[in-house]
Amino acid sequence: MSCLHMHELLSNISPHITSGRLSRLTVPTALTLGGCVAEEEYSGSEQGASAENRAGAPVTGRYAIDSALKTLQVLFAFAEPPHALSVAEIEQKVGLSKNQVFRCLKSMEEFGLVRLDQEGRYRVTPLIRQLASAAETDPSLEEVAQPAMVQLQEMTGETVNLCCLVENHSVIVARRHSRHGVRLNVRLGERTGLHAGASPKAMLAFLPQETQEEVIAMLPSLHRYTDKTARDRDLFRRELQEIRTRGYSISDEDFEEGARGVGAPIFGREGSVVGGISAGGPISRVGPAQVELLGQLTALAARRVSRLLGHGGNGSSETTSPVQKEAELVT
Repeated sequence: MSCLHMHELLSNISPHITSGRLSRLTVPTALTLGGCVAEEEYSGSEQGASAENRAGAPVTGRYAIDSALKTLQVLFAFAEPPHALSVAEIEQKVGLSKNQVFRCLKSMEEFGLVRLDQEGRYRVTPLIRQLASAAETDPSLEEVAQPAMVQLQEMTGETVNLCCLVENHSVIVARRHSRHGVRLNVRLGERTGLHAGASPKAMLAFLPQETQEEVIAMLPSLHRYTDKTARDRDLFRRELQEIRTRGYSISDEDFEEGARGVGAPIFGREGSVVGGISAGGPISRVGPAQVELLGQLTALAARRVSRLLGHGGNGSSETTSPVQKEAELVT
């Protein structure tokens, strides 16, 4: 889901989710609590907070203008080859209607951002370079992730960890503590393997296949954090595939006894994994029924951070999970 405004989404959902009510909410319900979905046809009006529409367009936050978000969505369709596109090709790329695409293109053409060439395809003009010069070059992962971490912790009430990938190991670089008395006992700055824990497994699942196989090959000799730490190569390979399919990992006492959490990968500008974000707590608070919603919210947080790092989210490194598809169908 190309969610540019997770902080707005979480702010609208947070009054409805507390430690006592989280288990009663389904993922689609939580994703639609903010308001109605952006309309299929262009309306020109400001929309309320909404879940992602059927086409996968960005959610509109409380102060966001739906038509502006659609225009940006069309503009970013030119980021991937081919960079010259017809209305029909853009319609297929972004999932908006032909009417919406046409209006967006004409607005940008009027401003001078795109032009129509002799073959009937639109191209981005050099005017965009004026904006490119203002972009951050290498924003700090920790700095960029702080707003998403705060919102995720406030939403769930559980501990939120931010990890970075260092030489095929996971290092915890930032944390937002649980507001509850019982917390997880993971030290800030701790360096761990990628075969156990929420963020480490989430990162590993989206690393190149050869890197995954290297870790899998060493699995029997790697540190065993608990009795549930993975040891079987085939089972672990299957687990990594499941993580890629759903979009987030589940750590069920495989790193710390009595702890359960979820993690999602964070991607950098080039589309490679640079870190991960996780949320979790004691199994007494984080039950199996709550994992799906917790995972979906964590995946949204990771996607927001990835966007701020410059990742477009259109590559093969990210997938749409069945839960996300269900949310889109409901909305």
